[in-house]
Amino acid sequence: MINFRQETLAERVIIKPLVEKTSKGGIVLARSERDQAVNSDQGTIVMIGPLAWYDLPSKPDLKPGDTVYYSKYGAKMLKPEGCEDFYMLCNDKDILVGFTKETPNG
Repeated sequence: MINFRQETLAERVIIKPLVEKTSKGGIVLARSERDQAVNSDQGTIVMIGPLAWYDLPSKPDLKPGDTVYYSKYGAKMLKPEGCEDFYMLCNDKDILVGFTKETPNG
């Protein structure tokens, strides 16, 4: 994990894209992690800039660790030197919706 400096983010959000290593059926996926990161539209918030959603009457209840859908075409891929992980940097307005995965009762 890399340490990003929060004060440099302004109204941006850093997201760790969801990268599937296996399919739901257990088949190992052959696409590279980079390709999956670029094609992903969901991920986990890593850091939120101090000015994110400053112009809204109330800020959304999102925090690091929350899972979100984001506009993949508005995001910039980051791969810090010496780090194996990919991250997406996007504006606060590119976060489309936060969600929780439901577990079936039963």
